[in-house]
Amino acid sequence: MKAEAFHQVSLTEEDFSKLAEGKVARRRLPATGSDRALGAIWSPLSRDAIWLAIQDDKDFTLVESLTEIQLEDTAWGHKRLYQHLDLPWPVTDRHWVLEIKNNVVMAKSSQDRIWERVWDLTTESDIPTGRPEAIWSPINDGGWFLVDACGGTLVIYHARSVIGGSVPREAVTRWAMLTLDSLLHTTIDRAEGIHTHYTHGHPPIQRPDQSEIPTW
Repeated sequence: MKAEAFHQVSLTEEDFSKLAEGKVARRRLPATGSDRALGAIWSPLSRDAIWLAIQDDKDFTLVESLTEIQLEDTAWGHKRLYQHLDLPWPVTDRHWVLEIKNNVVMAKSSQDRIWERVWDLTTESDIPTGRPEAIWSPINDGGWFLVDACGGTLVIYHARSVIGGSVPREAVTRWAMLTLDSLLHTTIDRAEGIHTHYTHGHPPIQRPDQSEIPTW
């Protein structure tokens, strides 16, 4: 079985130096359509805790001004999610629909050492009826990598986005780069307290190997 990432990412020696200093490593990766924003952080927390913080978007959101509606929820963390971004006047709001899934092949091929969760756009026809008017985002994809490292977890996040209309692509990429620190630290902070939320009675969340993470 071939292990293959949905979006190729890599870290440099400079990135690892920043991680060793306890900092967030940030970099732009050239890509067709729009550059990809890449951020990485190391945490002593378990992959289970961080995976829960990433996946439990029914109860949390990582981005303010973002309305989310889950459209479809299938087995093993595979789902479709409508998102509507409120933007300040006179800029028109944006919306899109994402297909989000775990890379089951990667988990199996790496003997469960590498976990990957990715998202990509579906089509405008998936927008639920009755939603307010907004501009469709023509590019929106990215993912998370979680890797066991040095007794903790190496967390890698990457995203590529174009929101269309009159907003320049460069402005969107710069905004993504500026928010990487906040997004990654928020994820780690949530993971630190996830044991008080993911308790008995919470809907189960699965690892990429399709096993359920036990509740506290």
